[in-house]
Formats: sequence, structure tokens, C-alpha cells
Amino acid sequence: MEEYTSVLMLLLLIGSFIPLIEYMITVPVGILLLGQPVVPVVIVSIIGNSLGVAAVVFLGSKVKQARQKRRGQEKRPSKDNKRKERTKYFLNKYGMPGVGILGSILVSSHLSAATAVALGVSKGRVLFWTIAGVVIWSVILGIIAVYASHWFEPFFGTTE
Repeated sequence: MEEYTSVLMLLLLIGSFIPLIEYMITVPVGILLLGQPVVPVVIVSIIGNSLGVAAVVFLGSKVKQARQKRRGQEKRPSKDNKRKERTKYFLNKYGMPGVGILGSILVSSHLSAATAVALGVSKGRVLFWTIAGVVIWSVILGIIAVYASHWFEPFFGTTE
């Protein structure tokens, strides 16, 4: 049984690392469908998502540097896309705390972090506020999953 739990936690860690699956899927699935304890599921999801965000931020920073170096040689103006413009608007309106916390639940923690880095926000600020948003929303989703678990009992049976 111990090995089974370890495998499930590893799957949750890998799932939370993947963009667009993240903690938003792994926390409810781990608690409601897999019947795992709340605290380990939330912690594993936070760790996995934080590792994914860190990878995206550091890779995004390297890509940005390479593009700036290439663009500097070509003297081309940069094109802004719709997502970048939207994130720039939210950055101006709410700052990095708003983008990090709200972007983590509204869009994706990976996408909001990558776009913030592309807009020139420092890696440290992006990591801090995005991971803060991941922690806040993971805990909230964990609490919701615990209180909502009785709603799913008719469909899946008890999770204990």
C-alpha cells in the first residue's frame, strides 16, 4: 500500500509540473478521485507546480536574452500578441502580485510567469509572486475538495 501511495504522489507531482494541468487538476483529482490525504496532495502539487514555473521562468529568461541579442542584430521592432498586451495591462493595473496570484488561477501559472518574464519583470519577483499564487490557490482548492467530497460520493463511492 505504501508503494501505491508513493506512485500516486509521483504521478501528482508530474501532473502538477505540466502546464495547463497544474495544481488546478492534481489537487482535486488527488483528493476526490484517488482518495489521498489532503496535506500531502497539496504539498506535492505545490512542489511540482513550483518546479515547473521555475523551469519556465529560467528558460523564458534565456529565450528572451537570445531573442534580444538576435533582434539587436537585425534591428526589427518586436511584435506584441494579444496575451502579451493583456498581461501588460494587468501588470500596469495590479502589479506583479496581481498577475502572479490572479494569473495562477485565471490562465495558468506557467503562462502568466512566462509572459511576465517576457515583459521584463525580474525573475525573482515573478517566481515569488507566482509561487505565492500557487500556494494560495492550492490550499483553497484543497479545502474546496475536502468539503465537496460528499457531493461526489453518489458517483464514485466513498474516498476513504
